[in-house]
Amino acid sequence: MSVFPSCLDLLDRPMTCPGCRTHAPRWTWVRIDGLRVLTHDGDVICPADPTFGGLTGSKPLPVVEPLGVAA
Repeated sequence: MSVFPSCLDLLDRPMTCPGCRTHAPRWTWVRIDGLRVLTHDGDVICPADPTFGGLTGSKPLPVVEPLGVAA
């Protein structure tokens, strides 16, 4: 089995991510430190991945801005 999917592999699998239902034809499950993580292309974690407590609300997460150091 190759690391890169063949054309037949891409035709046999759904084109949508099973987690967030967006168009992600290269979605796959990856083992990271013993955890099974859903990714869109092998290195982008799905926002609905249950391993990392996927985003469940419609409200965006707060942005924490770094504090500047006074000179």
